[in-house]
Order: sequence, then C-alpha cells, then structure tokens
Amino acid sequence: MMNSIFNPQNYYLNGYAMPHFIVGVLISFEGLFVFFQGKKTITHIAYTVTTVTAGIWLTGVGVACSMRDEAMAITFSRWYTWFGIIFITPAVYFFSTTWNPDLLRRKLKWIWCHYLTAAVFYAVCVSSPHIVSGMYHYRAGYFPKAGALELVFIVWFYTVMILSFLNFIRIYREATTTLLKKNMKLMFLAFVIAFFGSVEYLPNYGIPVFPVAFLPMFLFTTIMGYCVIRYRLMDIETVIHKTFMWFVTSAVAILPFGGIIYTAQPMMRDLSPLAAGVYFLTVLFIFYFYYRSVQPRLDKLFQRKHTNLMAVLDRFSGELVHLKNLRDLLQSFSRLLRRELFVRRLSVYLRDETTGKMVPAIAKGIRNLRPVSLESSFLQWLTETDSAVVGELAVSDPSVEVFKVEMERLFLSTQAEVILPFILGGRLIGFASLGKKSNLRRYSFNEIRFLDRLKVPATIAFSNSMRYEDIRKLSDELQLWNQALEERVERRTRELAKAQEQLVQAEKLATLGTLAGGVAHEINNPLTAVLTNAQILRMSANEEDLESISLIEEGAKRCQGIIQKLMKYARKTTEEMPHKDVSLVDVVKGTVALLGYQFHQENIEVLTRLDEGTPTVKGNAGEIEQVLTNLLVNAKDSIRLAKVKGRIVIETRRTPKGVELCVSDNGPGISPENQKKIFDPFFTTKDVGEGTGLGLSVSFGILKRHGATIRVASETGQGATFTIEFPV
Repeated sequence: MMNSIFNPQNYYLNGYAMPHFIVGVLISFEGLFVFFQGKKTITHIAYTVTTVTAGIWLTGVGVACSMRDEAMAITFSRWYTWFGIIFITPAVYFFSTTWNPDLLRRKLKWIWCHYLTAAVFYAVCVSSPHIVSGMYHYRAGYFPKAGALELVFIVWFYTVMILSFLNFIRIYREATTTLLKKNMKLMFLAFVIAFFGSVEYLPNYGIPVFPVAFLPMFLFTTIMGYCVIRYRLMDIETVIHKTFMWFVTSAVAILPFGGIIYTAQPMMRDLSPLAAGVYFLTVLFIFYFYYRSVQPRLDKLFQRKHTNLMAVLDRFSGELVHLKNLRDLLQSFSRLLRRELFVRRLSVYLRDETTGKMVPAIAKGIRNLRPVSLESSFLQWLTETDSAVVGELAVSDPSVEVFKVEMERLFLSTQAEVILPFILGGRLIGFASLGKKSNLRRYSFNEIRFLDRLKVPATIAFSNSMRYEDIRKLSDELQLWNQALEERVERRTRELAKAQEQLVQAEKLATLGTLAGGVAHEINNPLTAVLTNAQILRMSANEEDLESISLIEEGAKRCQGIIQKLMKYARKTTEEMPHKDVSLVDVVKGTVALLGYQFHQENIEVLTRLDEGTPTVKGNAGEIEQVLTNLLVNAKDSIRLAKVKGRIVIETRRTPKGVELCVSDNGPGISPENQKKIFDPFFTTKDVGEGTGLGLSVSFGILKRHGATIRVASETGQGATFTIEFPV
C-alpha cells in the first residue's frame, strides 16, 4: 500500500485538486509562522493546532482527488483526510477558549471530552465503512461517500462549532478593551464564512457540486490568524509578505517542476517501480536545492524594511563604542528612534540609587515628567517580562490586573504607547517611553522586534555610561575633598606656627616676669635709702626746703608701693599662702592703683562702683589680682583698636549665690563666633607679638581653682562685660 501511495504512476495532474492542496499547505505554514513568534503563548499554540489540522484536511482532499485508484483513494481519505476533518472542531473549540484564561480553566474538561469523542469517530472511520463508505467519481476526482454514521458525526461537528461560537460571544461580552471586542467581531465573521464549507457534504445528499471548502477554510483560518497577529502585535505585513512569497515561490519553483512531471508522465508509465522511484527522488533532490536558492532572494525582497532596521541596529551598536558620555548616549539613542521609527514623543528614565526612584534623564516632545518609585509593582513586572510592552495590549493581560491602574497612569503621564525596559543582571536600570509616531501608524511587529534587539546593546551602553558618570563624580568629589584637606592642613599649619610664636612670646614674658621680680628687689634697696635720707633731711630742713623734701618723700613712697605690688604679682603661686579671706574691694583698689597711671596716659577713664559691704571670698589675693589685671589690659587693648575715648567700669555686688565682680568697657565688642573661643589656649585676635592668647585661658584656670565662674556678654560695637561670680 505504501509503495502505491508514493508511486507517481498512481497520480495525475488535477487542476481541480491543486487549490485544495496549495491552500492546505499555505494555512499550515501560516500556523507554523504564528507559532514561532510566540512558542509559549497558548493562543499561538491553539491556532497552530487548528491550521495544521485544517491543512491535513485540505491537502488530503487535493491528494485524493489526484489519485487514479479508487481503493487507494478510499484508504487515504479514511486515514489522512478525515483525520483533519474530524479533529478540526475540537481544535477550533480549544482555540476559542484561549482568549480568556478563566474560560480556558473552566472549559478544560470539555476540551478533553471533545478530543476523546473525535478520537472515537476517527477509530470508527479507519476501521469500518460507517463514516466513509466509498468514493464518488466526479470529473474533479474522487470524493468520499457518506457512511451510516456520518449524519451523527455531522450533528456532533456542528454542535462543537456552535459551542465554540458561543465561547467567542462570551469573550466579547466580558471584553474590557476595544481591541479585543473588534477581534471578536472578526471571529463572528469568520464563523459565518466557515459554515459555507458545508457544501462539502452536499454530494452525499444528491447534489453534485464541486468541493470548494478550501476557500471558506482559507478565509476562516486567515481571519483567525489576523486576529491573533493584531492582538499579539505581530506584523500583518510580514504575514502577507510570507504568503505572497509562498505563492511566488510556488509559481517560480513548483509549477515548472510540476510541468516537468506532467510532461514526463507518458514516459514514466513504461518505467519499473524502482526506476520511477529513483526518478521521483532525483526530481525532489533538484527541487530542494533550487527552492533553497530562490527562497532567500524572495525573502530579502519582501523583508527590505526588516533588513534595513537590522542594518540600523548594527550601525548604532558600532557607534556605542565611541559614546562614553551619558548625555551624548541619550541624544544618540533618541535621534535613532525619532529618525528610524518616527517617534514623536520620547523619554528615558534611569535608576537613581540615592533617591530610590527612576528619574527622567531625557525628554523629547514632553514636559513635567515625574520620577517613578522603584517599588512600583508595574516596574517589578516589567523587570520580569524583560521585553517591550505595548500599552494597548498589556492592559488586556490578566497578569497585570493587580496593578492595571498604576500601569495606565504611567502610560498616560509619559504619553507612551510602548515602554522598553533596560535590564542588566536581572536588575532594572532604566526604561524608554515611546509615544505616538509622527506618521500616525501603529508600532509593527518588526519595529517591536527591533526594539527588543536594540535594548541589549543600549542597556550595556547605559550601564557603562552611568558607571562612568559615577566614577567621574567620585573623582570630582575626591578632588574637592583633597583641596579642602590641603586647605585645612595649611590653615592648621599656620595655627601651629602662630601657636609656636605665642609660646615663644609667653616664654619671653615669663622670663621678663622673673626678671621684673629681681629688678624690683634691686630697686627697692636704693628707694629705701632715698626715703630714709629724705626723712632725715626733713628734720633739719628750713621752711623753703620742706616742700621739695615732701615731694621727694611722696615720690619714693609711691615708687616703693608700685615695686611691692610688682614683686607680689611676679611671685610664683607655690610661694603664695593658702586660700584665705580676700576682700574684692581691696583687690580692685590695689589693681587700679597699680595700672591707673598707665590707663590715664592712654586717655582711658577707669570708674569703680564698689559695694563696701561686699563680703570677703576665699582665695589667693595675688591670683585674683592677676585675673583682674588680665581683664583690664584686654579692655584697654580693645578700646585702643576702637580709637574712642575709653571708659572701663569695675563693679562689685552681692547676689543670692555669692559675690560678682564685673568689668565693662566701651570697646568694639566681641563677635559671637569668637565668644566661644576666647578662653581657649593661644586664641587671640591680636597681631603676632602683641598677645599670647594665654591671659584669659590662665584666668579661667585660676577662677576654676577658686570655685568661681566667668561669663561674657557682648554685642558687636556695644562693648563687652565680663562677670566673675565667687561663692561666699
């Protein structure tokens, strides 16, 4: 039997059979083409099953009509042709449920039930004459004759088709998008056309018509394919090109070889089966290589646009090597899409780790874009999808129902029709938002496929440029840090040099203090002699000389008092007596007496407001005098800088907690920032050589040992007041 089927002598070139055979092969190719565009999509799979099954039906009709032997035609029809006829209805029912995932889950048992019923009919068909009892011999060729159970089969056939039609009605009612509703309307039209294929059964009821089921089936499967293509954003132009290319290939390749076989038929009748088989295989071998040489040229002719886009992608990938700057890369990327795809509005968002958001990096034709949080459910879904998302199609995907509103809001805010993610290592680093095209056309399948291929080199380039920008920013920050560090080191070095000079000056002053104590001791002896001799002269002097001797005696006593105070001030602390009762009034009077003449020479008035009833405090009179002296000298220097007639007020008063000693001046005052540092060692606002920065620091230490506190109150231009509070 197999030898008979493959023996060319059992066939003849039947012009009536060719349309069935060609359409059968064509719709099978359409189904395979759709399948390879989405191998994991259940709708694609169901459509491919339907078209391949219909292809078996129609090619079987074409082959059976071209057979010379009736018995062979009957066998072939039962095993091959009727396999397609029987299984086409459960395939259509399966296809009708795939447009709604919930419907598919609910109808899964019915799908298996219909397929099992079809398997039973097929088993009856191949094992008995109850479905195909014989063959009609028309001018168009052999056609199956109905058996006793064919009417039962026809009832089941139409029942399943009607159930499929009802599934499409249910999907239409539950559809939430305009596109899905339009597709369902086309499905209704496809079913109306498909029912015209019923003429295939008319010869079994005494109406001899030519079998034209190939035409309704071709339109039926093509409309179904168009709905799948449009719904899944496949390129209908590509399908048309493929279809037309198949016809052209058939005309260029198949028809000449068909003519050769037809011409050689009289000669093949005299050949043995072996020779005929060798001849047939030789022709197939030559046809294969001939077809392989013709098909790529036709494909290139009909796929010029796709080829051009791939060339554009290659050029852009080559340019990326020279684009390190992120701004240049963004500009080049946007120019490419606007030039090649005619994108009117375009924006690119990039990841910002500091804010945890996607931030607009460039925008063309759109304004007022806002950052998008990385916690967005849509962005997480986009990361998992890792492909271009078309808004019109994505909203009908059941998997986005949870964040559908969020997704629609993003598409609306960016005026996008397509969003292209940039994902590297499972991490979303950015995305591009593509709006309407200036030519007002929809994004085709080839363009979406181009975008999916473009995102690979673009993602790598964006990642490298972002890292380059981070490194550049880090380098700039390090440079600024280095500059700031150098300035701090330089400033600290100046401070240390100044501190060293102040230490040298302090050492000089300490030496000068020791020297002053010795000089005072040496001067004190001659002064004693002067004072003694002046007193002796007073005893024998006349009235005229008494006035001069009194002046000498008074001056010597004054000098002696100053020297005694100087010696007392220069004496070391360890040499002082332990703390005892000290009168602040006496300390103020003694210090003013020591410095009063110097202040008078510098036109500075020293006023005292002393409370004679001020209680004594525990302490060291010499150290308290040293503190007061430092405050008065600082006040004098401050007034001198202000170049005003100076006035210093010294006041003592009681407080609930103890006794206060206040020193106020009318100098320029102390700035707020300096008030925090005046008691720090070596801090001074005076020029080098004029101050050591140790006076107030030493005074602070002395007062701390006395249990006293010191505070300052000052405003710029309003003078300063130092208040010392002693506990009683």
